[in-house]
Amino acid sequence: METGQWYDYRHVLRQFYGDLEELRKSANSPSMRKIAGAINRSKTVVGDLFSGRGIPPEPAVRDIIEYLGGEWGEWEQRVREARQAEARVRAGERSPRPGRPWLRHLVIASVSAVLAAGVGQLIGAALEPKTTTQAPNPAQMPIVGRQHCAVVIVDSAPVYHLPDPEAGILREKSRQQLITYDDKYSDRWVNGVLFRAVRTPNDRPQYHWMMADHLKVAACAP
Repeated sequence: METGQWYDYRHVLRQFYGDLEELRKSANSPSMRKIAGAINRSKTVVGDLFSGRGIPPEPAVRDIIEYLGGEWGEWEQRVREARQAEARVRAGERSPRPGRPWLRHLVIASVSAVLAAGVGQLIGAALEPKTTTQAPNPAQMPIVGRQHCAVVIVDSAPVYHLPDPEAGILREKSRQQLITYDDKYSDRWVNGVLFRAVRTPNDRPQYHWMMADHLKVAACAP
């Protein structure tokens, strides 16, 4: 139990007394007088427990629970927690009342998540290579100006996802394959390598990057 949580203490007591009454009902609801006589305790002690006026000493509570058919091993800890809750409520630990403790935890968790996301974005931005450019979206960026053509002049020319020799390779083009590009994107120097944005109509986002020195300008087919 958390200290200072008056609402939680009251909840513990309500749960305890409710379950205790259910135990009495399961034993055919014997009267206070009958219980007291059976366990050789005063009616006041039994009445105090079931009326919620106070939890008697542990031996008396044990006698009552066992008489009603309960297992003391299952009730012992609950009785002690209820006694602690009762003491705190009687001591006036009602301020500050948490009201909706779940809301406080939700706000804290939400703020933490936002802060974590912001830090993650900052770290990601810091680690991202300055020269790396995302492949463009063809739906927003149609062909601009003339379409150009080139042929591959090496045996195997990688097509990269990004203008970066360390970026993932989409596929490889073989010698003499024809590729097309347009005027929308300028060639980019990255780590001493010149990259060219080429059109890849069969692979989203339909623009990727190749090393310019793997290409040779050629006439486009009519």
